Amino acid sequence: MSVMIFLRNSWLAIIVHFLLVGGTQAENDHPTFDDLQSGSYVREWLVCGPFPNDSRRVGSISLEDYASNGFYQDFLGPMGGELNADPRLGDSFTGPTGAKEYSWKELRSEDDLVSFENFFEENDNVVAYAYTLIESPKSQRAILSVGSNDGIRVFLNGALVHSHLILRWLGKDTDYVPITLNQGLNRLLIKVDESGGDWGFSARVLDYEETLRSIRENIEEHSKLRVVTREDHLTVFFGEPYKLETLHPGTLVRVDVMNEQGELVARLSGRCGKPIEFPLSGFEDGPLRFKATFPMGEGRVIESERGHYVGKLPRHDPPSMIGKDLAFRKDGKPYLPIGIYSAQPQEYADLKAAGFNFVVAGVGNLDKVHEAGLMASVGFHGDDAAYLKHLEETVKQYKDHPAVLCWMLADEPGYNQMDLLIMHNAYKLVHEIDPIHPSYLVITDPRVYETFGRCCDVLAIDTYPISKKFPINDVGFNIAKAYSELNRDLPVWHCGQLFAWPSDRLPTPEENRFMNYLALADGAKGLLWYGMHWYGTSLPAEDPNLWKAHCDLVREVKDLEGFFIAPGLGQELEIEDTNRVVRANMKETEDGEQLVLALNTSTDTPTDVTLPIDGKSVEVVGENRQIKVIDGSISDRFEPLSVHLYLVR
Repeated sequence: MSVMIFLRNSWLAIIVHFLLVGGTQAENDHPTFDDLQSGSYVREWLVCGPFPNDSRRVGSISLEDYASNGFYQDFLGPMGGELNADPRLGDSFTGPTGAKEYSWKELRSEDDLVSFENFFEENDNVVAYAYTLIESPKSQRAILSVGSNDGIRVFLNGALVHSHLILRWLGKDTDYVPITLNQGLNRLLIKVDESGGDWGFSARVLDYEETLRSIRENIEEHSKLRVVTREDHLTVFFGEPYKLETLHPGTLVRVDVMNEQGELVARLSGRCGKPIEFPLSGFEDGPLRFKATFPMGEGRVIESERGHYVGKLPRHDPPSMIGKDLAFRKDGKPYLPIGIYSAQPQEYADLKAAGFNFVVAGVGNLDKVHEAGLMASVGFHGDDAAYLKHLEETVKQYKDHPAVLCWMLADEPGYNQMDLLIMHNAYKLVHEIDPIHPSYLVITDPRVYETFGRCCDVLAIDTYPISKKFPINDVGFNIAKAYSELNRDLPVWHCGQLFAWPSDRLPTPEENRFMNYLALADGAKGLLWYGMHWYGTSLPAEDPNLWKAHCDLVREVKDLEGFFIAPGLGQELEIEDTNRVVRANMKETEDGEQLVLALNTSTDTPTDVTLPIDGKSVEVVGENRQIKVIDGSISDRFEPLSVHLYLVR
């Protein structure tokens, strides 16, 4: 027996070690996982954080616009760095700025998914570490299977074995990491970065040969080829990252591109699941064929093909339900579609009374939708032959049902890297069967408006900025961008956010009102929200104040409907605003009535504004006040994100 006194991690620790000859150090001051045969997830960890992480998002969607400095910064310098860290429960040290003490704490997760979101109070724009020991009865190869939200770095026995910077949902078995475990104890350190929303990771050790055998048996699942046009590049993805390449580590996938005549016009190589980018300038307009080839070893290869198209896909004339003014029509009269996702049949009547006129519903509920006096968007999702067959059969069977408003072809085809040509075939197929009811796509990635926007009659834009750190003004910017790229020849809808991302918050009533009127200011010809229910949550129950405010907003928009369905996108007014944060758009009905829609686009700056008004008096809608017009203008106060609606008399 011996007593050791030493300095550890910048503070004095007195640790009593009871050592036996030939024995090992007591392990009750850090967790040890030794159940390698069951495939169970590691739930007991020492964790440390959160550390600051400059994880700003410059754009609205892509990883290319994501900066995560903390992901690469080593915060464990006082412990010898990330490669040498071997913490014990209670070890502490001073952070990089010298202003904060960090200590290693115990986290015992009740779930396979280890949540940092619920453990750390500060959980946006941060990183944190988790540490455990893996005990192996022998030296052996294995697969470390991890998932994370967002990016993850893995250190094993002093070596960086995995680094994946990504924005994604928290899940299981997302990345497979081939590792070699030493006999005895193995040090496992995991680092997870976070931008916003949910935050955490999962980890377990899988048998090496069994995992590779499972990949081979499900090779079709892991070897999908996807091609999307993103601005000035064709971006190709083959397989899921950190899955297929475990069959042959270090091997690259080769992608060949053939023109309509079958001639090879381009070839690049890259990693499985990672973007392989071909400059668009290298291709002539027309159809292309992509072929990916990946050597599996032992003389075997995996091949996958997919078609794509460069240039502008042809579009048909709008369905008869849509006029040249881009407004929907019922019985010949234009109107503004106002709808919601995930409503239940028992709620249809209340939605109708609140001013909604359609819901997203399956064909099994069409009769109930019609009984409530509503219409329905019927949804589909897919990009293969089975999808096209199901779409054809359903549209043929239900196209004459009185509740049908439109057909939703897919959800976020750009984000999901869906087959452009199949989407275009679906668009043509629906119109051939049903030339009356429009098809629409919901698109979240602004880089694919021009491509997938030519595969639908209506484009619905879902920006969802609350609170994923996107600028709230992207709601209007993206609608304006869609109109610009598609020459204003199809309606653009606002698909708004009425839900909370996991472990995040709902929009406030003020944010919700701002986003919807911003969308209308930029010309939205329809409003659709996700959703009334999500992730097992009900909006009316979760936030009754927001739901009431939203229903009030729907009624207000209905009262002003004539201004929003009028031809054109409105006229931007030149205003006097010293802070330059307010914008104003004038809408005018065919009868000459005028509405000035003015918004403060700043989240923190109030301002006083003078607006030009061509009228005698102004009623401020919903505020029970009037403003006098003096010398052709009015003056008003705008709080951050406030909206004023001026009805000009």
